[in-house]
Amino acid sequence: MQEGAHVRRAVLIAFGSLIAFGCILRFWKLSDVGLWYDELWTVVGASHRPFGEMYREWILGDSHPPGFFIFYFAWFKLVPPTEFWARLPSAIAGVLTVVYLLCGTTRVLTRNERLTVAAFASLSYIYVFYALTVKQYSALLLLTTIVTVVYLEVVEARRIERRHAVTLTVAASALAYLNYFGLVYAALLLALLFATFRRDAGARQRLLRIGLVCTAICAPIAPFLYLQVKYNIDAWQPYQVSTFLANLEPYLFFNDPMFVAGALGVLALVLIARAAIDPRVRQQLWTSRNAHVAIIVAAFGGFMLALGLFKPIFYVRYFLAMLPAVLLGLGILTAAAFPLDRGWPAVVLLLFFLHAAVTQFQSIDALQREQWDKSVDFVLQSRAPADAIYVLGAKTDKTEFDYLREGDVDGVFNVRNLTFYRYYFERRGAASVASRLNVALPTVDFVRELARRFHDTGATIYVLAGHHLQYRGEALATLERVTRRVEVTPMNGTVVYKLTF
Repeated sequence: MQEGAHVRRAVLIAFGSLIAFGCILRFWKLSDVGLWYDELWTVVGASHRPFGEMYREWILGDSHPPGFFIFYFAWFKLVPPTEFWARLPSAIAGVLTVVYLLCGTTRVLTRNERLTVAAFASLSYIYVFYALTVKQYSALLLLTTIVTVVYLEVVEARRIERRHAVTLTVAASALAYLNYFGLVYAALLLALLFATFRRDAGARQRLLRIGLVCTAICAPIAPFLYLQVKYNIDAWQPYQVSTFLANLEPYLFFNDPMFVAGALGVLALVLIARAAIDPRVRQQLWTSRNAHVAIIVAAFGGFMLALGLFKPIFYVRYFLAMLPAVLLGLGILTAAAFPLDRGWPAVVLLLFFLHAAVTQFQSIDALQREQWDKSVDFVLQSRAPADAIYVLGAKTDKTEFDYLREGDVDGVFNVRNLTFYRYYFERRGAASVASRLNVALPTVDFVRELARRFHDTGATIYVLAGHHLQYRGEALATLERVTRRVEVTPMNGTVVYKLTF
């Protein structure tokens, strides 16, 4: 007995250490790398400007509900808009997700299941990546985890307590303000609860009240949802279902496809064998709780597949709302196949998660963003005082929403480039340089205009291009003809052109 207790203690310490390591990874790259385009959209848009301007020029036409922008508008009244402080809320949400899986799921998961699910979430690449990113998705994962667990508590208890109602109302409303697919997921859970309690008049009344309160709270975001549907804001994105499928495994687990595929195969074989041999395992698997997890995954997955027939939604980030339910199901199956109170199953799982921890550390340690900051540093170190600096983008005499209404996708996503580069020049103490930045269009006509302006002057100008925007085709060929020299310095998602006339 004493030896068994030592083994269980060692297993708990080992799992706890790996889970803690995954939480630490969420703070590993908070400030070491610059912001990328989507992060700049929030950080620059929500800081140092009046609320009305933020609403008119940044929130309108955004592909997400306004809640995230509003949160950061308030957050940047308390902290500076730097990489660390901007990413910190996502990192905290990521850690809270893991802590909740360990400590907030005792009513629906066994100890082994809690440890396994928390380990999966702690060391999942996409969970860690979005915890290091100024995006809604880390908070989305936290809230969908909470509503999923509360849903399972309700169906297990066969009643809706006051704390359930309050948690569902708050979390569902918050999801609606964060992400439209989060709104769909929360609505789906409420609908499934209503179906579960269709014969219980009291529970139906409570659910109806929850739905009405959520509807009232979420009514202000209806116009934003209308704009999303009307203008199909994200429809510009090229996508392939094969790419989506290829990304699922490394994003959900880690970037070692052969190892992960082999591990999943072993899991399936061991689970089938144990279920065939041990009736207790079959009993452990054949429960109403597990059936509800499967129903959630099937229902939301079915909705997304149906929507995908009409809309380009096959990106992993659009399916994030269902990942907590997927990991819950995976953790339950894994705990049944590899019970942690036995020696070799615990060792097998520990080896898997140890490999996950090593791989994730390597991935996160090598993480690079679009190097807007480094391209600014490069120009500041290279330029002469008289050199003009341009930013490749779209004219700023229109707002993003103006470009959206005109159907100009390039304008929608390039109109902010000038503002983003100004942000980093000002951060580098070069406010006077930032104020003199000009917009350059990636067109043949604008290249010719530059040639007329600088022909035979001997001038050197720099053109900064961000978010994979470049001179291409005839515009690039014209640029090479009208200048004496073109030096191109590519970075990670950004390009610096040095033009000598």
